[in-house]
Amino acid sequence: MRILGLLLLDSFRMLRAQKLFWIFLVLSAVVSLLYASIGISETEFGILFGLWSFDLSEMLGGMEMTPDVAKGLYLWLFTDVIVRYWLGLIALVLGIISCASIFPEFVARGSVDLVLSKPPSRLLLYFGKYLGSLVFVAAQVFVFCLVVFFAFGLRYGDWNLSLFWALPVVLSIFSVIYSVHVFVSVWSGSVVFALLATVGVWGVGVLGEWSENLCYKMVYLMPQVGMSWDGRESEEMPAESAGTAGEAIYGVINTARTVLPKTRVGPDQLRQLIQVGEGQDIADVMSGAEAEVPRAEAMSRFHRRHSIWKDVLSSLLFELLFLVGGAWVFLRRDY
Repeated sequence: MRILGLLLLDSFRMLRAQKLFWIFLVLSAVVSLLYASIGISETEFGILFGLWSFDLSEMLGGMEMTPDVAKGLYLWLFTDVIVRYWLGLIALVLGIISCASIFPEFVARGSVDLVLSKPPSRLLLYFGKYLGSLVFVAAQVFVFCLVVFFAFGLRYGDWNLSLFWALPVVLSIFSVIYSVHVFVSVWSGSVVFALLATVGVWGVGVLGEWSENLCYKMVYLMPQVGMSWDGRESEEMPAESAGTAGEAIYGVINTARTVLPKTRVGPDQLRQLIQVGEGQDIADVMSGAEAEVPRAEAMSRFHRRHSIWKDVLSSLLFELLFLVGGAWVFLRRDY
């Protein structure tokens, strides 16, 4: 355990020495403070601690605004804006770039020779470096979750510990992408090639998720809310789906999505994990505020169409495949 701790500390010192680490830290602080400055009541939406405010009645249309819906909307901004675009995209890119040099420098001639001359096993060194990168990202996300926890608690008097589900959710998204980078880094020793391969695999996964999302809306969601494919309201009664051909196409796309890395599932998972009211999560509260019942039920099915555990386990299998592959290369290579 002492050796593992030293490896984690060494990785953290390497990251801290980079300017990008401090840029990442400052940007996270700015974004978290901007989110904390938002205030949502039953009538108003405020920004920068009330400096600017807007009337919510015009923004929400026919949605029924209650205290739980106000809290749900505040948390929805966290899951669908902060997690989707900051923690799940921009911060993820910065995290990958920050950690990009850890394994290429580690396996470089001269560096790895010195480390391997000491007693620790190769597997301990390999996974110690990997965990060091995860700890760096986990620390950033934890601080952000802490700010959101206090902002929500002080504003609404609800100290919601389920907010910290964002930590394992975001960390799992980062780790599945970073595992690709680790494998390519150990195999090639090139930072640039590893980054390109990581972006390529990430892009294929995002394409699979976008395709499944769009196909589900066209095959199931739009018929259920009485809309035609051109987006116009249909006078016909809502149908369950757009037909067997559409269902078959969706089945193929959904299967492809299952085996690919999933990096856009964070908001959907957090809507089901973060509790707002008694026995209600964000998806329940926001769907229940819809004025039209069929539309609310269809949106609830849309947000819950994927099992959290199925997505987690399939992503974990993908991650393990690349991690084990990287470990196998590292163990067999003659340094």
